[in-house]
Amino acid sequence: MTVAEVVRHLEEVAPPGTAQEWDNVGLQVGSREATVSAALICLEITDAVVAEAERLGAELVIAHHPLIFRPLTAVSTDLPLGRLVERLLGSGIAAYAAHTNLDAAPGIGTAAALAELLGVADGRPLLGDEPGLGLVGERAGTGTVAEFAACVREVLRPARLTVVGDGRRQVARVALMPGAGGDAVVPAARAGADVLVCGDLTHHDALEALALGLAVIDAGHYATERPVVHSMAQHLRGRVGGAVDVIESSIVTDPFAAGEG
Repeated sequence: MTVAEVVRHLEEVAPPGTAQEWDNVGLQVGSREATVSAALICLEITDAVVAEAERLGAELVIAHHPLIFRPLTAVSTDLPLGRLVERLLGSGIAAYAAHTNLDAAPGIGTAAALAELLGVADGRPLLGDEPGLGLVGERAGTGTVAEFAACVREVLRPARLTVVGDGRRQVARVALMPGAGGDAVVPAARAGADVLVCGDLTHHDALEALALGLAVIDAGHYATERPVVHSMAQHLRGRVGGAVDVIESSIVTDPFAAGEG
């Protein structure tokens, strides 16, 4: 199969046209006509991920986070991004990104993948219409914010949790905004959520959540988005598995993990 044929199956559920206008998605390095026998699925492309692709013989890397996000004025191999582009081209590896269009993809997006792991059902978009960003749904079973936080920590290992709000509060409705989720505080409260699970919560986001009576579990950008790697891989295996080996990256790219020993 070609790069174009493989990514077409992802674009059917995550059309590039549904990405936010500030985003940069699609093929970022390589040729759409290149032949693919193995594709590596990852959250983001780093030197370690490229080395993994080289070792596994993958001709295509599909990432959630764009390798090239801001417009390039030069490809300088003195800088990390330029070196990554050079290495990918030199190894004959194409790089493709599905970012906010994947966030909004029903069934396989970042929020849908997180909801499946956390037992959140009957989900609907938290921001916007279909396709929309985030998700709000009902939690299976009962329990408090503190108990739900313990569940989040266990399911998303390794996850570093920060919890805002009353840990004794009962949780029935859950809002999810994987990745940078501070902007979801007000929509989550308006949706009647008892708790919001997100990443990258700021001091002022936390104060606003307290004022609105909303509990928040900040499980980190990486941990809340990592489940989408499996979701993407499973989707592609169901469509190209007979022709292309679809591999989930084993590399932990969480930049904060190194300090944990």
